[in-house]
Amino acid sequence: MRHSLYCMLAVCLMTLYSPLAWSFPAESDPGAAVDTLQQIVAHRGASSDRPENTLSALQRAIELKATAVEIDVRTSKDGTLFLLHDAKLDRTTDGTGVATELTMPQLKQLDAGSAFNKEYANERIPTLGEALQLCRGKINVLLDLKEQGTAYAEAVAKTVREQGDPRQTIVGVRSLEQAQLFRKLLPQAKQLGFIPDPASIDDFAQAGVEYIRLWPRWLDDESLVPAIKRQGVKLHLNGSTGNPDEIIPLLKHNPASLLVDDVATLQATLKQLKASQKVSATLNDLIEKTAGSPLVPGVSGVDTTTFLNRDYRMIAVPKELQGQPRYLFDGGSGQRVELQFKKPTVVFAAFEYNNTGAWSFSQGRSPRDHGWRKLDNAAYRGTSNGTVKDKPHFASIYYCEFQAGQKLSGMPPWWLCLAIMDANAARQVSGFQAGTSEPITVPSTYSYEAEATRARPLHVPEFQNKRQWAQWQETQRQAFQKQLVYPYPGKLAIKPVGAALNRGTFRQQEFAVDHDGQRIFRFFRLAPPSQPEKKLPTIVCFMGHGKVSQILSEPNSYQHACAAQFAELGYLVYAMENVGMEPGSDRHHELDHLLRLDGYSWYGLLFAHQQILLQHVFADPQVNPAKVGATGVSTGGLLALSAAAFEPRIAATSVQGIFGSMRVSFIRDRQRHCHCGAIPGLLPAFDLPEMALLVAPRPLHISNAVSDGFSPAEAKRCIKLITPLYQQVGGKTPEFSAPPGHHEFAFQEALQFFTNTIGKPE
Repeated sequence: MRHSLYCMLAVCLMTLYSPLAWSFPAESDPGAAVDTLQQIVAHRGASSDRPENTLSALQRAIELKATAVEIDVRTSKDGTLFLLHDAKLDRTTDGTGVATELTMPQLKQLDAGSAFNKEYANERIPTLGEALQLCRGKINVLLDLKEQGTAYAEAVAKTVREQGDPRQTIVGVRSLEQAQLFRKLLPQAKQLGFIPDPASIDDFAQAGVEYIRLWPRWLDDESLVPAIKRQGVKLHLNGSTGNPDEIIPLLKHNPASLLVDDVATLQATLKQLKASQKVSATLNDLIEKTAGSPLVPGVSGVDTTTFLNRDYRMIAVPKELQGQPRYLFDGGSGQRVELQFKKPTVVFAAFEYNNTGAWSFSQGRSPRDHGWRKLDNAAYRGTSNGTVKDKPHFASIYYCEFQAGQKLSGMPPWWLCLAIMDANAARQVSGFQAGTSEPITVPSTYSYEAEATRARPLHVPEFQNKRQWAQWQETQRQAFQKQLVYPYPGKLAIKPVGAALNRGTFRQQEFAVDHDGQRIFRFFRLAPPSQPEKKLPTIVCFMGHGKVSQILSEPNSYQHACAAQFAELGYLVYAMENVGMEPGSDRHHELDHLLRLDGYSWYGLLFAHQQILLQHVFADPQVNPAKVGATGVSTGGLLALSAAAFEPRIAATSVQGIFGSMRVSFIRDRQRHCHCGAIPGLLPAFDLPEMALLVAPRPLHISNAVSDGFSPAEAKRCIKLITPLYQQVGGKTPEFSAPPGHHEFAFQEALQFFTNTIGKPE
C-alpha cells in the first residue's frame, strides 16, 4: 500500500472539491461522447487484471472485447524482439539489470508474473512474434517502440508482416523520421503520433498519422483538440482506472481512441454513461445548473449503483420511482451538492439510514425541519447498511418541492438521491401530496471551518522594487528559521557509513548525521562511478511518507524511485531520509506529539535536517553550485518547496502532489490527510503560495495529479494568485502539469523541467 501525506481512503475515486460538477450541457453530453469513441486500447494488455506485457494480459484484453492492445517492444542481446516496458527487469520480473543485455533464452527463464500476483508465477516475457500470433484476427495491436534506428524498424516491420497483420497494426511513432520510415515499411498499418509537444501537431498530421495523442495535462489548452480535428486526424487520450471521475473529463473532448489499464471498468463506465444519455436530457430540462460536487446522471432501480465511489447497490425501491432520473455523487460528499431548478420539480431522497448521524441533517434535525415530507416509511433498502442485527434494514423516503429559481443545498453528507421529477409527473407517485413541502432555510451555526478556509489575500506586503522584495524574502527566511526549524544545540558531525554500493550506472553512499555523538538522520549520495573531478548538475530528492527505499529502489512505489532514476541519467543526486520513518518503524506521530508543546512539530525536525543536508550539498566539490535542483512528492514536495524558499542557491524546484493552500486542503479535506501536516506556526505567513513567492524569481514547476489530494484546480488557483508577483520580480509564470492518476511522482514532467533549467549531465 502506498504511504503518502494523505491517509487516503482505499476505495476513494473522488476528485476533490471543485466549484463545477460533471453535468454536461446537451451538446457535450458524456453519453453522446461515447458514440465518438471508436477504439478502446488495453494498456500493456489488460494490465489491471494480469501481469503487463504478457500473453495472459493480451488474452484477457481479447476476452474483455477491447479493440486494441498496446505493447512495448525492445530488442534482446541476440536480436529478438520482446515485450517489456521498463528498460530494467527489476519492477516486473524476478530478474535485475538492463533487459536488452540478456539473450532471449535468458529472458525466457525469468518469472514475469509473480511481481503482479503469485497466481501468475512463471508467466514468461513474450516475444513480439508470440504476441502478434495471439492477437492476429482478434484484436488490433498498438506498438510502442522503445528503440530507434532503421535496423530496429525493419526488424519490427518484418515481424509484423510475417507473424501479425499490418492492417491490424497501429505504429506509435515519436518522430517525423520514424513516421516516414514506417509508412514505407508498413504502408497498410495506421500510425499514432506520440508527439513530443503540442507545437508538433501540424507536422505530425501532415506526415500522415491517423491519430495524435495528447497528454491530459495538455488539455487545459483549449486550442489543441480543435487543431487536431481541423487536420482531419483522430484524437487519442490516455486514462488509467476507467472510473467515471477520470473518464468523464476526457470524454468531453470526444476522443476516437482511449487507452486504459482497466478495460472492464472503462466499459462499465461507458455503458453507464450511454444509458444515462436520455436521463441527462431529462435532468437538463429541469435543472438550471449544478455545483459543489461531481454529479453523474443515473436512474433508480433494483441492482443499480447508489454512489460513484462505493460499490453499493439498490435492493428495494418503490415501483413508482424505478427507472426515474437521478444524480449519483460520491458517498460522504452530499453536503456539497447544489442544484438550481428551471421549473417546478420534486426531489425524492432517502435519509436517516443509520444511527451515526451522517445520514441526518445537522444538529440532529429531522428532514421535516428542512421542508421535506415523508413519502413512505421503510421503503428503501440498499447494500449499504442493508442489515441491522441480521435483519433487513430500510430507510424512509422523503420528497421536497422546488419552484423555478430555487436551490437545493444544505444536505447531509450522506443522503441518497432517488428521483428528480417534473412536478406534474410526481403527482402519479403514491404518497406524494402536492403543496405540502417546500425548502426551508434553517439558521446555521457559526462555522469555524468556513472561517478557517475563507479566501484570503496573499500574506505579502506591497513592493516598489526588487530590493524591497529581496529584503522581505530575507526577513521571512529568518522568521521561518526562528519559528519553525527545530534548534539543535551542540555539535553536528557528518560521516559516511560503510562502503559505497555499486548500482551499475551509479554508486550509492550512505551518510549519517550525528548530534553530540548520537545519530539523528541519514541521507544518501548517488553519483556516477567515473569522473569524480567533474562538476555535475545536482538534484536533491526529498521523500514523502513511507520509506527511503521508495525514492532509492522501488519504482512501483508512489515515489517511483525518482532519486535512482535521476542518478541513472547521470545527475549527482542527494536523497534525505525522513526521521521517524526508518526501516522497520514509523514513529513520526510520536515525534510530532513530543515537540508540539514547545511549538515545534515533526516537520520542524525535517526542516532542520533539510538545512543540514543542503549545507553539505553545496560544500560537495563535485556539485555544480549554479545547477542544483530540488524535488519531491507529498511531504517531499513540501520539503522541496521549503528548501528552495529558504536556500537561495537552489536554482530550480519541482513541487509535486501538494501545491495549494494548506487552509483549503488540510482543513476542508482534513479527513484525507495525515494530521502531522497541520504544522504549528505555518499559517498565515508560510502558506504554500507565500512560500512559493520566497522562491521567486527562480524557476518553479508544480505537478498535482488529476486525482490528487491537492486538486489541480486548487493548484492552478494558487498559481494564478502568485503569478503577477512572480512576474513583477522578473520570474516566469510557474510551470504546471496535471498528469493522470493519483498521488504519485511524475518523473517525466520533472525531468523535462530540470533539463530546461539546470541542464542535462554531459
